[in-house]
Amino acid sequence: MTANSGAGAWVRGRALLLVNPTSGRGRALRLLPRTAAALRAAGCSLEVSTTESLADATEQARLAPAGTLVAVLGGDGFLGAAAAGARESGAVVLPLAGGRGNDTVRRLGLALNPVKAVQGLDRLTVRELDLGLANGRPYLGVANAGFDGLANEYGNDARLNLGPFVYLYGGIRAFLDWKNVTFTVSVDGKETSFPGWLVAVGNVGQYGGGLRICPQAKADDGRLDVVSLGRATILGVAATYLRSYRGSHLGQRNVIFTRGSAVSISASKPLNLYADGEKVATLPALMEVLPRAVKFLVPANSLAMD
Repeated sequence: MTANSGAGAWVRGRALLLVNPTSGRGRALRLLPRTAAALRAAGCSLEVSTTESLADATEQARLAPAGTLVAVLGGDGFLGAAAAGARESGAVVLPLAGGRGNDTVRRLGLALNPVKAVQGLDRLTVRELDLGLANGRPYLGVANAGFDGLANEYGNDARLNLGPFVYLYGGIRAFLDWKNVTFTVSVDGKETSFPGWLVAVGNVGQYGGGLRICPQAKADDGRLDVVSLGRATILGVAATYLRSYRGSHLGQRNVIFTRGSAVSISASKPLNLYADGEKVATLPALMEVLPRAVKFLVPANSLAMD
């Protein structure tokens, strides 16, 4: 049985459920039995794989036959890794929220309860999404460097299970340690330098448990949205982050917004680059986009689509 759209088809009778056992501090594993049961109830002949690493997720999605539904139960970084493999195999990705922030799932408009997402399969359609590359590493949501990266490091190291609030915790700690840095950003060859706090390069454009840092980003327009925060007080940075929950920060004078297909970032001090919450490299770094590279099951009215 197949479900069709303008982008292609997926085979209802064949599905692979990839699970990241470390996502959400065990959240994905706890959700596994009910999610697998829902997929079987939806008519899928299901194979379940608890993966060993992000590379393992990429490889298993790469080996899936074309048209297979690859349901991905984990966090944002795990989803990006599986999407990289599906790009090669022609499988169709169903993102399921098994992590802490689950920002790509949120932005695409899918249910945060994986069982409900599976139960709504018939209301989803196949769409082709762009895949970002951060120094060659695939990502779907946001690649970022700066204050927010430091906050991400503190959030990942948090011992308490704070769910999406772990990023707020990380942000408060990063405030105490941050020293201004000069960034140099090139977008399709046009270069600017500025003292500031962060540079975010968005595809789906959301991170940090609900921060719409690149609120106008579309995941199928073949471009990356670049949002930078320049000189600001600590209170100004906090205000920017609060506005980004509504996506209303682009009008600020110290926020720089542009778009392009190739973005390079360097900084005056050593900083790490993150993509979908995963540490990728130390700056300098290059972000690129692969237009409409991966098939996804998403709501037809998804705000992340062009």
